[in-house]
Amino acid sequence: MQYINAFIDGSEYAGSVLDHAAWAAGRLNMPVAPVHVMGRRNDVSSQPVDLSGSIKLGARTALLEKLAKLDGERASLGRERGRAMLDDAEARIRAADPDVKIASKLRNGDLVEAVKELADETRFAIIGKRGEAASFAKDHLGSNLERLVRTSTRPTLVVSRAFKPIQSFMLAFDGGPSAQRAVDRLVEGSVLEGTHCHIISVGAPNSDVGKKLDTAAQALRDAGYMVTDMLMQGDPATEITKAIVETDADMLVLGKSGHSRIRQLFIGSTTLELMQSCHVPVLVFP
Repeated sequence: MQYINAFIDGSEYAGSVLDHAAWAAGRLNMPVAPVHVMGRRNDVSSQPVDLSGSIKLGARTALLEKLAKLDGERASLGRERGRAMLDDAEARIRAADPDVKIASKLRNGDLVEAVKELADETRFAIIGKRGEAASFAKDHLGSNLERLVRTSTRPTLVVSRAFKPIQSFMLAFDGGPSAQRAVDRLVEGSVLEGTHCHIISVGAPNSDVGKKLDTAAQALRDAGYMVTDMLMQGDPATEITKAIVETDADMLVLGKSGHSRIRQLFIGSTTLELMQSCHVPVLVFP
């Protein structure tokens, strides 16, 4: 069975992740799996302790026993906190949709590894733009986000702090394979089905990308989307950001890799810059 996997932590983005998951579950009639990953924290208390030197053997043994007990207590509290988060997550989702099926998951280790391990049962993953550790660093994205987007084999929805029902979306299209796969996925059936699609390319008016844009736009129209196509000139990130504001789009959709002038938008630092500057959720297709 496939799930909408909603990855949550103690950040201010967790509520938005769950609200988007409930919205998607209602549209796709799919179960939701709230997932909390208990990561490895590099705090001072977890650093190795140098017990050499003048500490006597008996004192060293007692200290090791206390540290082991403290580690056990910390792990137990972490599990208790994780289960409480998942209980709250289930209650929030059920408040939005009492009939949705929920299968909560508590994991240990690394967030990116957990996403990989759950890939086979994932329709798409939802994650907040910033994690718990980044809650006071508003100028930075979550430390795991770039790794997750680069390595995930499933669509990933990166959400902002507030949920808003999706009425329209902006599709960044460069004519490359990943952009075409994004179009194919939207045509085959998507959580965005029936919404208004603004499809944008950046290039010369008579270029190949313009022709591919026309073909992609028509495929989306044939699938039932209301489509507005735009061919712009200039810097891709700048033009796309501007178009999102001007069209009042509720979501940005893009492919993970591309080619031509827009290539760096999908695989390099400009992708992260766009995610950081846009105040709408970003759906990334692999």
